[in-house]
Amino acid sequence: MPNRRTIVTNRNVQIIPFHWTHPHMMDLRQFERELMESVPDFNERLKWYSGTELACSAISGGQMLCCWGVIQIWPGLAEGWLLTSNQIEGYAVSLTRGARRYFKQVATELKLNRLQITVNSRNIVAIRWADALGFEREGRLRNYGPSGDDYFMYARVFK
Repeated sequence: MPNRRTIVTNRNVQIIPFHWTHPHMMDLRQFERELMESVPDFNERLKWYSGTELACSAISGGQMLCCWGVIQIWPGLAEGWLLTSNQIEGYAVSLTRGARRYFKQVATELKLNRLQITVNSRNIVAIRWADALGFEREGRLRNYGPSGDDYFMYARVFK
């Protein structure tokens, strides 16, 4: 499990274990809100994420900023996920730096060869975030999303 105390150095941000209800406490951004509404069993997925020790939430001043985690698909391969709120704006730099630390810790702990994420091709903010984290765009997944949107596959390869 990642060391939550070392993920984010901003003293105004607290990293806590993820609970499946956290996204329901957030003022979700448009893409996250649309995703939750279009996946019928989204709460079941959130409960599954809660069952891992690899999921976290960031909170500041009593407001949920974001939730994220990694799901191991098989040894050496994991997929990351992230849900953000509209309150994340003032914390983007510290949370991006924290995400870098988190992914490094998880990659080391799980002995990952590959960490992948999918990003809605219309979500410019998430595309910039993936680039800032050092993920490489591998291709377009046509008609991939629950609403038929195209997504990009991104990956970081270790080794």
